[in-house]
Amino acid sequence: MKRATPTSVHLPARLVIASLASFALSGETANTEEPINQPHQEIVPGPFRSVPLESLADFPSNASIGDLNGDGHADILLLKGRHEPLKSRVFLGDGKGHFSPGPPLPSGPLRTYSGVLADMTKSGHLDIVLGNDQPDRKLVLLNDGKGHFRVGGTYGDPNWSTRNIAVGDLNGDGFPDIAVANRGMASYVCINDGKLHFHCGPLPDSPSSATVAIADMDGDGINDVIYACRDDCQSAVYLNDGKGNFIRRVSWGPPKASIRAMAVADFDGDGNLDIAACPEGLGCFVYLNNGAGHFGDGIKIQGPGFLPYSMIAADLSKNNRPDIVVGYVNTPLEIFVNDGTGRAYQAVPFGINKGTVYGLAAGDLDGDGWPDIVVAQNGAPSFVMLTERKKP
Repeated sequence: MKRATPTSVHLPARLVIASLASFALSGETANTEEPINQPHQEIVPGPFRSVPLESLADFPSNASIGDLNGDGHADILLLKGRHEPLKSRVFLGDGKGHFSPGPPLPSGPLRTYSGVLADMTKSGHLDIVLGNDQPDRKLVLLNDGKGHFRVGGTYGDPNWSTRNIAVGDLNGDGFPDIAVANRGMASYVCINDGKLHFHCGPLPDSPSSATVAIADMDGDGINDVIYACRDDCQSAVYLNDGKGNFIRRVSWGPPKASIRAMAVADFDGDGNLDIAACPEGLGCFVYLNNGAGHFGDGIKIQGPGFLPYSMIAADLSKNNRPDIVVGYVNTPLEIFVNDGTGRAYQAVPFGINKGTVYGLAAGDLDGDGWPDIVVAQNGAPSFVMLTERKKP
């Protein structure tokens, strides 16, 4: 049976990096390029060049990538707010690595932690599902296909302390449903009836979470929910019976962990989806899946010296083995380059040591066939790292 691919949560030895691109965006003057000489670029597809999305250094919280206006080019959704109401922004791409501001979103200033792009009504267009902190409504924004949005519905409870969300079909009706990570309270699953009416129920024994994912973890072709504990509790995979009922809870990671950063991908190439996560104070680990949704003790890829805030998995080397990108607090990001076995990684710092990286997204933004990275950070301007493809 075909395996379901991981959805959203809301997913590269040192490099030569241009710290900021030398062009202006929407009337803002960009800084000039400052290459940072770093060795070992032969093991990754770099070097990169950095393109600023804004000159502001306010409170971005996450980012998503998708074609929002139907022109065939990838666009960027930059989420903002967290505890302070701010307006999230859309940046439209031209397919060559240049971005311009898109139409304003109708949702206004919100305390947004996350936003996922998905076709929620089978319209053929990517809509936006917003994960907003209390007391803001949790919104679904419908796309007209040209990148103009309207509020189409709500889900859940405005009083939920929502952090990240994930979107995927959990009951087999073809409509994307929503898994909601709430901090300091139960996390929920909200089932979509196709008309943006949602029935929400709590995940059992889910006391606090900041990140969640949807993916098929036991190879039965049915999406499950991967829950990461945020505050000293047990992380788990909730196995789905195909109708949105979670019949079994399988533990992974330490029994008492605090996890902000998690990614789901097949790191060892055995056809089973694995979990990468960074329990605070312990380091970062890869938990390999035995195919039945059971996980080992974890392979340590980094010690506990840094404070990880975000993570994605992406095949940055294009060798059919996902690498891992981790964002920190006032520390350069790191790409953990997968040697192909899923058991050994080489750490590659890149970027600058300013800001807190709350969110990451990967996708081809300049049409060269190589994944690029969007970095959403606080305390420093958010930016895009465009991969400069190696010349033969």
